[in-house]
Amino acid sequence: MKPERVANFINNNITAQKILKGVNKNPAIYNSASAFVLASVMRPSLIGVMPFKDKKDKQYSQASAIAAGLVDLAATAAIFIPLNKSIKFASDKLYKKKGSYFEGNAPALRQFKSLTNRGIKALALIPISFLRFSLVHPLVDIFFKGKNESK
Repeated sequence: MKPERVANFINNNITAQKILKGVNKNPAIYNSASAFVLASVMRPSLIGVMPFKDKKDKQYSQASAIAAGLVDLAATAAIFIPLNKSIKFASDKLYKKKGSYFEGNAPALRQFKSLTNRGIKALALIPISFLRFSLVHPLVDIFFKGKNESK
């Protein structure tokens, strides 16, 4: 397929334009949704076709992938999107505050936003990881109910 045809299709297709405008407005949501689909659908599907010596290992690997997708989606919606909005709000206030170190200092403000974002994400990794791993066993019970019972 020619690149020009693809570009023309994207430029002239109303649905494609709506999707791209939505991605532009809310990149974090679309990033999280695509990561959710990859982690919760594609990855378990690929694990399902791979050979495993132990059936339970395969089930726990699939459940772990699904748990990762669910927890990442929930954490993004509940923590990281509001966090980024709060950091942006705070940085705007600091940039305009008279006498502040950050007043008119765009490089320092970018550094503040980056360090604050990364620091809070690093602190959130512990409870997020705990939640993810605590969901694996219940997901195995939900998705593979009856398949683990051998009589």
